[in-house]
Amino acid sequence: MAVYTNLNKNLKKNEKKVSISIILPIIAVLAVIPLITYKYEYYTHLETFDWYRGNPQAADFFLHYKTIALIIVSIYMVLAIIYMVWGEERKFVWDKKFIPLAVYAVITLVSAIASKNSYFSFNGIYEQFEPVWILMGYAVIAYYCFYVLRDETTVKHTIRWFIAGISVMAALGLSQVFKCDFLRSDLGMKLITPPPHEKLAFNFELGRSYLTLYNPNYVGYYATLIVPLLIALVFTTKKLWHRIGYAFLAASLVLILFSSQSRAGIVIIIISLFIMLLCMRKVFIKNWKITAAAIAVFIIGFIGINMANQNILFTRMKSMFSTADEVHALKSILTNDDNVTINYNDASLIFKTSLDETGADVFELSDGSGAIVNYALSEDNTAYVIQDERFPFTFAPVRTDGFNGFEITIEGKQWYFSNLMKENDTSYYVLGNSMSLFKLTEQEKSIRFLENHYHFANMRGYIWARTIPLLKEYFLLGSGPDTFVIAFPNHDLVGLYNSGHENETITKPHCMYLQTAVQTGVPSLIALLVFYIWYLISSIKLYWKHSYEGYMPKIGVAIFASCIGYMILALTNDSCVTTSPIFYALIGMGLGINYNLKKEQRKNASS
Repeated sequence: MAVYTNLNKNLKKNEKKVSISIILPIIAVLAVIPLITYKYEYYTHLETFDWYRGNPQAADFFLHYKTIALIIVSIYMVLAIIYMVWGEERKFVWDKKFIPLAVYAVITLVSAIASKNSYFSFNGIYEQFEPVWILMGYAVIAYYCFYVLRDETTVKHTIRWFIAGISVMAALGLSQVFKCDFLRSDLGMKLITPPPHEKLAFNFELGRSYLTLYNPNYVGYYATLIVPLLIALVFTTKKLWHRIGYAFLAASLVLILFSSQSRAGIVIIIISLFIMLLCMRKVFIKNWKITAAAIAVFIIGFIGINMANQNILFTRMKSMFSTADEVHALKSILTNDDNVTINYNDASLIFKTSLDETGADVFELSDGSGAIVNYALSEDNTAYVIQDERFPFTFAPVRTDGFNGFEITIEGKQWYFSNLMKENDTSYYVLGNSMSLFKLTEQEKSIRFLENHYHFANMRGYIWARTIPLLKEYFLLGSGPDTFVIAFPNHDLVGLYNSGHENETITKPHCMYLQTAVQTGVPSLIALLVFYIWYLISSIKLYWKHSYEGYMPKIGVAIFASCIGYMILALTNDSCVTTSPIFYALIGMGLGINYNLKKEQRKNASS
């Protein structure tokens, strides 16, 4: 016993001391910055765009201050690397897998400089706040974590702080699950609003979790990144209370995920854990009781949340990828130089208007073949009714202080047009929601399936259908970081109406890969994909037949499973400052662990 005690003491003495100043920025990225929530009022600078439907002044709680903190942390990391290499003369370590990520970072900077809307690329934009500094910062975060987190002692110290941040996030999430949301409390509102503290209206119903991540969809990202790591930690310790703590946090995050109703998140976390189970099959079989208990908790949690919310999870899961064909009678509206053309079902209606000698409106209606379409006053004399069953519309002239034109009612919705409100311009315009006049033009068609399934993947079908054609226009350098909302055809009022996005401004494509390709170009996306795939392939080779003895391989495979989940989930979710930094920190840590494990393998093979 004395020999064992002395040996244990010697091991502790020989353990590498971890400088808090070195891991501090990593702790900030993993545990602190995700929690930052505070009101920020700003001008959108989008009022000059005629399609913008919002107020020129907006408020943000979850994004802006996270962005500021991440920029500061990224600068700190760069300076820390310089100090460690040149000041402390530490060996500079490089992995060629970072080459494509470095290429991506360079392209994003060039894209920002070349963008027509470079102001937003450098400063961030409405509802996004992910400017070029953040995109480049992700690369810095990944490399810094690789450089620093390659030995077991440093990884352990960092994960302890990470667990502290996860614990706070889990406590907040559980308060939301059980309908006593801390952020809705008087104290919570005081913490996230400047004086005088105001009462806030929340977008999400009570009982739906969103943490401090801006949107419940990002809870799926967070849980996918964290839960595999927590499960791995259960198998790295023999202390019962540690195991119970890790298991409780994992179960809490799964419960929070169910409460967020992030359907994709639920599916992907199952896939991530299954991949982890395959890789660590021997470990899970050896500890089959823990494995069975974890599966039971997952199932019970899903059923419990589902029953508490009137079968919401089963209902949303069943409708996740509805493939029913959609038929929209209103095909398009075009505001041309000399008419308004409405394509409805298989027919076209052409509107022309002019003023007679008394200043009264005179309407001329014809179909696509040039035949006259008759109309008459309605019984109450308030509008004209079209006397052609192909066009069940009404229309009327409109004269107000702010508008001079006419309105057409189609399927109960009023559309306003004018050829009288622009000086020396008698062509036709539509009136947008923000009282701006602009043209409605023919939209380029995309993949046929998406054009016929606007509501596919929770209404993403339409957004993807209008995003894919943008790849040709922005192929090389993109529209610029954080400018998707400007590149997207938000003036496509008919498409927005048919897809259920009528009163929205589309700010993101709900697909990180499309987001990257449009904003910074297809080459930047290719570079990013090479980085991801290279990491995945090298991890599969390393972990598929690994013995999993010790701490590091278990953490490494958990990060591998988390990153796979994130990359799959990115097919239906965007990059965001609330969760993307955690992903890049983990993939950097994963690369560092892989680097050392391979180094050990080569050393053992040579000896």
